[in-house]
Amino acid sequence: MKKKTGIAIAVIVVAAGAGAGAWYHFKGSTGAGTTSADAVFVDSVGTITGLTGSDGLFSKFSGVVEPQKTEKIEVASGLKVKKAYVSVGDEVQVGTKLFSYDTDDAQDSITQLEIDIENYEISIKSYNSQVAQLEKERAKVSDNEKLSYTTQIMTTQNSIKRAEYEMKSKQAEMESLKKQIANADVTSPIQGIIKTINNSASGDDNSDTSSGLDSGNGDNSAYMTIMATGEYRIKGKINEQNMSEIQEGMDMIIYSRVDENQTWKGTLTTIDRESNSSNSNSSYGDSDSGDSQTTSSTYPFYVDLDSSDGLMLGQHVYLMADNGQDEQEDGIWLEDYYFITDDEGAVTNYVWAVDANDKLEKREVTLGDFNDETFKYEVLDGLTVDDYIAFPGDDCVEGAPVTRNSDDLYGGDESLDEEDWNVDGMADGDYSDGDYSDGDYSDGDYSDGDYSDDGLSGGGVSDISGLGGMEFEDGGSGEEVYE
Repeated sequence: MKKKTGIAIAVIVVAAGAGAGAWYHFKGSTGAGTTSADAVFVDSVGTITGLTGSDGLFSKFSGVVEPQKTEKIEVASGLKVKKAYVSVGDEVQVGTKLFSYDTDDAQDSITQLEIDIENYEISIKSYNSQVAQLEKERAKVSDNEKLSYTTQIMTTQNSIKRAEYEMKSKQAEMESLKKQIANADVTSPIQGIIKTINNSASGDDNSDTSSGLDSGNGDNSAYMTIMATGEYRIKGKINEQNMSEIQEGMDMIIYSRVDENQTWKGTLTTIDRESNSSNSNSSYGDSDSGDSQTTSSTYPFYVDLDSSDGLMLGQHVYLMADNGQDEQEDGIWLEDYYFITDDEGAVTNYVWAVDANDKLEKREVTLGDFNDETFKYEVLDGLTVDDYIAFPGDDCVEGAPVTRNSDDLYGGDESLDEEDWNVDGMADGDYSDGDYSDGDYSDGDYSDGDYSDDGLSGGGVSDISGLGGMEFEDGGSGEEVYE
């Protein structure tokens, strides 16, 4: 299983390099870059290993903490709520009284049913007396008259059966109402927080107001909804273009957005491929009009946590596939596919690295331990986190020119923090996830006007220059920022 993981990562790396290569060759043909056609793409050792503040070559997804379960409490048919004992936001335990039914009508109905049942009992007694009298009289009459008495007896007996049936129905209805009165107080079946109270579902036709922690998301059929506490899960989002990077059953790591050293573990249980949302984003291709649009879809996925200690309901987090990156020992550890192999396919202690003249060289390194679970070698000497290396390929030759993926993609060390762009595959050019339009970055990073007032929110990426090879244009006003 671990070997397959290593191979999968290798495929991702190759694909990322190939995709980036195609994009930069395109830039070179337009005169916007300096990359030559035979340049070899290289990555920072610090970036690959995650030792320079980034998360290496693993895609990062956005997520939010939500309750594992939401309980819906509905009003019983034919009843209406008399009094609610809780409000939105209240914490409840199992057995906490939520509301009580209005039993006045039920009590009045029981009183009327008791009268009806008593009347049926009297009627049945009277019918039985009539049958007894008719049988006595039939015994005294001639045979020609007996038929008339027999008909009257049968008719009266049918009336008895109808009365008995109606009486049993009334008794069952009365018992049901008595149970409703006995269970007039409705209690919470779970420990949680009152999420919504929908007065329009209280059984009172004059009530039409609702309230909730997340207005607009309540269930119209439920009078109350309760969010379970103590058991959380993570709801993440993935773009259709990155769907192949995750699968149900895989291990995941959850990172705090405020403390990168605080992590949780979990398992991806569900990818909801039916609940997609579309996002329209600016296209990167050439267009005569300059405002062509491309539409992509995002899908929710869910991660069950091994432990939710320290997490808060509604907290925004990052998620990554757990490929052993958090279990790596101190020092530089490289996947085995970064090392040059011999003719028999065996790993050697050589890598393709960038020399002092910014050319590719075959560099010897000193190797230490090998982790047979993550398929990584410890590099004791020969590389630093500031070095750049290439994935071995046919284009790797001594003295070949190089182009740095991180420099081109992120604009160099002083342009943008890689973490800002490596969300949901954005490091390889995917800006269609929707995380920049749905409020996930409403915690101050992008909502305080630093970007939206300068035209970034009015349009997309209209040209590739500046900002590490990028220029953002308003798309409507024409005001340029980050030139």
